[in-house]
Amino acid sequence: MNGASEARREPALTSFVGLDSDGCVVDTMAAKQHGFLQPMLVDALGLGPMREAYIACADFVNLYSEYRGITRFRAIFLSLTFFNRHPAVRAAGFPPVPLADLEAFVNSGLPQSSEALEGWLREHPSALLETLLRWSSAVNAAILASGVVFPAYEGAREALRRMRGRSETGIVSQSPERVLRQDWDAHGLLTFVDHVAGQELGDKVAQLTALTDGRFPRDRVLMVGDAFGDLKAARDFGCRFYPILPGQEGASWARFNGEVYPAFAEGRYTPACEAALIEAFSAALPSLPPWETEAGCARVAP
Repeated sequence: MNGASEARREPALTSFVGLDSDGCVVDTMAAKQHGFLQPMLVDALGLGPMREAYIACADFVNLYSEYRGITRFRAIFLSLTFFNRHPAVRAAGFPPVPLADLEAFVNSGLPQSSEALEGWLREHPSALLETLLRWSSAVNAAILASGVVFPAYEGAREALRRMRGRSETGIVSQSPERVLRQDWDAHGLLTFVDHVAGQELGDKVAQLTALTDGRFPRDRVLMVGDAFGDLKAARDFGCRFYPILPGQEGASWARFNGEVYPAFAEGRYTPACEAALIEAFSAALPSLPPWETEAGCARVAP
């Protein structure tokens, strides 16, 4: 009987692949920004007269820049920083949004979740942060209540199928876990991953640590993402990275399936293999919006 049990036992998996969700596996980035986050923030903060300027700033931060994929409250801080110095806002004499309280929270070292912000507010009262906490909860509720099904990239679906049984897999994301489960379950993708790590577990380094530490060598862990935050998490954690280029998601997933994942599974995806891919990734995501590049403005620290 013991021999039969041994024969049925699954072989231990020797590698782990962590996957970001929004804009990487599920095509949610622009839809969530334009359908929920941006219009609801414009209303919450009374930015209606300067709506176009705010949307331009938020689009740059969240979709087209090196800041793409940063946590929600950091993204708001950067978007409002660019908004306060936007030429149209200044020309209109629109009062700048006071950001000191938000800056203190995003630089506090706390997890950038609604739960952490709620705790922060108990010791640091702030009208702006109270408004943002209500806004964040309302955004989450609106997305869940909408029932909208965001499309998944076909190449990502194929990758998940290929990895099943070869590598342990997990979602590594700064979205709330319940939102991740809704987005992935809508496409039947939850059955292809072993773990779901959302913002409640901390930043992406904390998530990778919780999912892999002591079980996989760092060079047998691969982070797949579409933003510099994913690259930084991989570097800080000490694992490999593969970029999904914004606007080139189909080609990026085709390369992953045809070249990169087979190399990683066989132990051939080295830092040297990453170099050219990361160079192209970096070139695609600038640090300043076009209206500031010509003016020679300084980069904003996230």
